[in-house]
Amino acid sequence: MTRARPQAAPFLLAALLAALLCTSGARAQQTRFEWRDVVQDVRILADGGVEVRDERTLWTNGDFREAFVCVLLRPGEELSLLADETAALSPGPRAVGLTQPCDGGTEVVVRQDARVGERRVRFAYRLDGTVDAYSDVVQWYWNILERDRPVVLGYQLRVSAPGPMDEPYDAYVMRYTNPEEPSVRLSNDRSLLEVGFSRVPVGDGVEIRYLMDPALFTLRGQRAGFETLLRDQARVSGVHARERRWLALRGHPAWALLPAAGLAYLVLGIFGAYRRVGREPKVDAMRYPFEPPRDIPPAPVTTLLNQHAASSAMGPAWFATIIDLARRGYLRFEGDGRNLVIHLERVPSDDDPLEVFEVAVRDYLAQAATSGRSGRRDATSVTIGELTSHGRSHAQRFLSSFGTQVKAWAEGYYGGPYLTPESIASRNRWTLRCLLVGLGIGVVIWATVGLAMILSIAAAVVCLLLLVVASTALPAWRPEIAEERAGWLGFRRTLTDYTRMRDAPPDFFMLWDRYFAYAAALGVAERFLRTLQRAAPAAGVDQRAMTRQAAWLGAAGSARDLSQMTRSISQLSSALARSGASASSGGSSSGGGGGGGGGSSGGR
Repeated sequence: MTRARPQAAPFLLAALLAALLCTSGARAQQTRFEWRDVVQDVRILADGGVEVRDERTLWTNGDFREAFVCVLLRPGEELSLLADETAALSPGPRAVGLTQPCDGGTEVVVRQDARVGERRVRFAYRLDGTVDAYSDVVQWYWNILERDRPVVLGYQLRVSAPGPMDEPYDAYVMRYTNPEEPSVRLSNDRSLLEVGFSRVPVGDGVEIRYLMDPALFTLRGQRAGFETLLRDQARVSGVHARERRWLALRGHPAWALLPAAGLAYLVLGIFGAYRRVGREPKVDAMRYPFEPPRDIPPAPVTTLLNQHAASSAMGPAWFATIIDLARRGYLRFEGDGRNLVIHLERVPSDDDPLEVFEVAVRDYLAQAATSGRSGRRDATSVTIGELTSHGRSHAQRFLSSFGTQVKAWAEGYYGGPYLTPESIASRNRWTLRCLLVGLGIGVVIWATVGLAMILSIAAAVVCLLLLVVASTALPAWRPEIAEERAGWLGFRRTLTDYTRMRDAPPDFFMLWDRYFAYAAALGVAERFLRTLQRAAPAAGVDQRAMTRQAAWLGAAGSARDLSQMTRSISQLSSALARSGASASSGGSSSGGGGGGGGGSSGGR
C-alpha cells in the first residue's frame, strides 16, 4: 500500500510430469492478449455520481471483434453507458459501444464489424451508488483496474474530487501484491490524484480509497465514520504489506537451489550407475558376415534391434513372417497390387512345424478371409482388400499379442531376458528417483512465482530429460545377447552394402529369398533388393536362376530378370503395408481491501 502523498507406477508418474510440462507449453501457445497504454480519467461529482473514461489499446497475437470490461456491482450500485463517448479511437472497422450483463455486474463493450489484431478503444460510463456518505467524510472506495484481465503495459490514472479540501482528508492507493512501487501525486489542494505504473501483472489491480470533505457534496450522511474508515485503512495496509513480503519471498531465485540440488544428485547418480552396470559389453564380431548368425525364424531377429521396442511395434516381424511362410510353402501369393490374393496352402507338419507366433499369423489371415462383408467365406485365401478391412479393427491388438509371443519365444531360445538383471534394477531405481525429484520440483513450481518459478520449470525439463537418459542408457545387453545382436547387425550391413555383396560367394545369391525374409525383419527389405539387383550381375550370377526361386512370390516368380522381380516384390510389400496389418513392410516406402468495483476485461 502506498499512501498518495507529495508444477505409482513410475510410468504413470512420468506421464504426469510430462503432462505438466506439456500443459505449460500449450498455455504458452494460446492466444495472448495485452492491454497497452491504459489511461483512466475518473471524476467524482458533487451529487455522488462517478464518471469514468477509460482509454486502452488491446493487442493480441490472434484477433478479436470485441473489447470489453466487466464492472462488478454490488446491490444498489448502477452503471450507465456514456454512449457518445464509448468508441474505437484508432482507425479500423466500424465500432459501436454497448452494455450487457456479465457475471456479477455490467459489461461495457466496444463491438466491431470485423476482427482485428490491435485497436485503441474508450470505455465511458457513469457509476451511481458507489459513494459512501457519512456526516464527517465521504468515501469512494473502488477497484478501478480490474484484476481478471490480461497484463497491462503502461498505466496512468487520474482521479479528481469535486473540489479542494484540507487535512485530514486524504487518498490511498492499493496495489495488492504488485512489487512495483507506483508513482503517486496528490495535488496540494487534495482535489487531484495521479497514479502511474509501468506494468500491472495479471491478477493484480489498482484500488482507490478517496476520503473527501462532505462539504463538497450535496448528499449527506447521518452518522460519523471517519475514524472507523481510518482504522480499516490501517488494517488493509498491513494486509497488503504482508502479501507483498510473501510474494517477494516466493519469487526469490534462491528457491531454484532446491531443484538444482536434486538435479546434481540425479546427474552424479545416473552417471555412476552407468559406469557400474550400464556400459554395453565389448564383443568381437565380423563386420560384414555373408551368413546370418543363426538359422532361426526371422521374426525374433526384430526383437534384437532395440532394447525398448514396444510389442505393438512389430510390423517388420509380421511382414518377415509372411514372407518366410510363403517361402516355406505355407502361403502363396497371386496377383499384385490391389489384386493381390494370399492363399493359405499346406498345414503344418512334424517335418516343418510352425512356431506359436507363426501359427498366429496364419490364423489372422484366415480370420481376415472370413470376416469381410463380401459374402465370400473361403478361409483358404484372403484378398488384400479383406486384409485391409480386417486390419482397421484388429491389427493393433493382433500386433501387440504377436509381439508378446515373439519376445517370449526369443527369450526362451536365448535363455532369458536380453538385459542384465543389475542394469534393469538400476534403471528402475533411478527412473523412480527422477520421478520423485520431478514431483518435488513440481511442488517448488507450485509454490513459487516469477524468476524462481521459471528456473524451477527449466529444472523440471532437465529432470524429465534425465529420466529418459536413465531409462535408455542404464539397461545393458547380456554379453551373449550383445554378441548375437552384433552378428545380426553385421549381416544387415552386408545386405545393404554393394561393395561387400558383389564379393559374396555364389551360395549367398542362391539363398537370396531366405535372406530377404531376414532383411524384412531387420527393416532393410527394399534396400536389400536394390543392392541385390546391382550386385548379382556384377558377381556374374545367373539372374534367371535366381528368379526361378521366386515362384512363391506369385507375379515376381515369372519375372525375366532381377529388375522386374524387385519391382514386383516392391508392389507386394506396398500392398501388404497398406493392408493395415503391419506397421511397416520392413523397409518399403492479494489484494481486496474491501472496496467495490473490479471485474474482468479482455477481447474475444
